Amino acid sequence: MHIRKLLAPALLLGAALSHPAHAQSVLPVSFEARGGVAIPTGEDFDDGASLGWSVGGTVFFRAAPMVSVYGGFEHAMFTTDDEEDFEGIDSDITDNGFRLGARFDVPMGAVTGVSPWVEGGAIFNRTSINLSDDTGASISVDSDRGVGFEVGAGLSFNVAPRISITPGVRYRSHKAEFGDVDGEQVELDVNYFTVDLGVHIRL
Repeated sequence: MHIRKLLAPALLLGAALSHPAHAQSVLPVSFEARGGVAIPTGEDFDDGASLGWSVGGTVFFRAAPMVSVYGGFEHAMFTTDDEEDFEGIDSDITDNGFRLGARFDVPMGAVTGVSPWVEGGAIFNRTSINLSDDTGASISVDSDRGVGFEVGAGLSFNVAPRISITPGVRYRSHKAEFGDVDGEQVELDVNYFTVDLGVHIRL
């Protein structure tokens, strides 16, 4: 009888502690870091920009079983085609800014560990043309920050309980408006694809 009296509080404590464990679940917040190749396209941008690279980080919030909203920052850099025209001058083009949108996970039925995804949203980017010479002098011409869009698709491969590898292809587009350049306003259509690889970590 005495043993039962001693065990009763222990059993009640064990039952109380077991409830939070069952209630715990993976947080609906996750993080993704991406990096890859940036490919300029379009009549305006492809005429002066060459193959580049991009890196970025994004935070996701799962709003529904197959839908996540995201917000992040991405930076892309491109070389230029004008090296012969400007001897002794190094030049590049950078495009960076914030991204905001939604990603949809497409169910694969019987296939486990792999799921396609599609995403789309708005971008808020600024384009800069950067020039430097052998003496260390440099100058940057920055556009106003413009609103554009992005769309993308890829696959998600689970490699650990909370880690996925997410290769994908995205298309990004916005207008870059430069202020007083030789006395006139210059507008450039900035369009490019990114072919990249991401690491997605769920908290």
